[in-house]
Amino acid sequence: MCRDNYSVNRYYYSMSGSGNIMIKCIVVICSFYTGSSIELYNPDRITVFDPKNLNNPNMIGDKWIWGYENTSEAVIEDDHKPFDISEALADNEQHENPCAPHHPATPNFSKPCRRISQTKCLEYIWELKVRDERAKRSDACVKYFDKHPDSEYTPPLGIIGGAATEKGEYPHMGAIGWLAPSGSWIFKCGSTLISPKFVLTAAHCSRASDRDDSIADPVPKIVRLGDKNIVVSDYGPFPVDGNILNIIVHPNYTAPKKYDDIALFELEWPIIFSSDIQPGCLWNNFDVSSLGTKATLTGWGVIDTLGRNVSPELLAGTVDLVDQEKCNNLLLPNCNRNWCGLKETQLCAGKNAGGVDACQGDSGGPLQVKMDLPIKDQGQMHYIIGVTSFGIGCALPNLPGVYTRVSAYLDWIEPIVWGQ
Repeated sequence: MCRDNYSVNRYYYSMSGSGNIMIKCIVVICSFYTGSSIELYNPDRITVFDPKNLNNPNMIGDKWIWGYENTSEAVIEDDHKPFDISEALADNEQHENPCAPHHPATPNFSKPCRRISQTKCLEYIWELKVRDERAKRSDACVKYFDKHPDSEYTPPLGIIGGAATEKGEYPHMGAIGWLAPSGSWIFKCGSTLISPKFVLTAAHCSRASDRDDSIADPVPKIVRLGDKNIVVSDYGPFPVDGNILNIIVHPNYTAPKKYDDIALFELEWPIIFSSDIQPGCLWNNFDVSSLGTKATLTGWGVIDTLGRNVSPELLAGTVDLVDQEKCNNLLLPNCNRNWCGLKETQLCAGKNAGGVDACQGDSGGPLQVKMDLPIKDQGQMHYIIGVTSFGIGCALPNLPGVYTRVSAYLDWIEPIVWGQ
């Protein structure tokens, strides 16, 4: 019999009745460009700065809290066992002729008591491994064919003289686009590809303000995937724009409150995975301590494809996972009618000294931890532990960002995305 690790009432009440709870948590933050400059000092530091704005006491008000009560959602009980991905990395049977087609059958990774999101994660890792095998076999095929020109198999077209494209460091990242009156796209939120047809984002990204005259329709229309630069250019790879078919907001979310801030966007057509576009894996455990003490946040901020003031390149910053009780104590002085204390469905991340943070416009993007895989040439894969929800100001000292805890919502996500 499977142990019930996902009982809402048993876990939630045992937590809420225990008094002093010490848990590690994570936060996701958003960013709508307000005139401050965004500077990338190094690959793991995002600095959002404008001394006039950052020291402005008005930033600690409702209008500067980016993100949106109901605590009935399931919180996953952690069994403290790290997720074993080794079976997805097992060797596949290969033909001795490297020019022979390589289409191994997908293994069945389903097991009793294994969640569908874990099964899918193993499938995604296995697909990455197969792409890596094909790439290596293609290289070997050219050399083999030179020595065996009468081989029944020939090198695939395009293999000779081809140049490898730059592989995405965060290939699950998607930018959510609204149509501008001019016909261009304005990107106000981030998202995470989690299956061929679904991205995960924040609920408050499901609709912009009706008073926003920079867009033609408050409902987003596309998700842009496959490129660190979200502006289509004449130089470099073209991204893939997936039309949004359906927007599914968590049933307990009520704007402008900042709880249950999570949504799924269904795309019109399945996305084909590659080294530049592939899904992230949903972290299954409530506890994230086995992943370490740091996580990475990523985002573009608000980018208008016709604008010139902000770089459209994806920025990344490393932040510390902040203890739940400590985070609550830091943020509670800003209690208001829309948010007044952390729930177990939320987590925090940031820097005590400030200076590294997401800001307005990065909402909906992931808080993630890189998976340590032996395959290095087929794009990176990450565990997604949080969805950027809200923060108080941007990059201010002792004010970590708040993220929606992904593991708390698996019972809602899995039936929608994978039908189980």
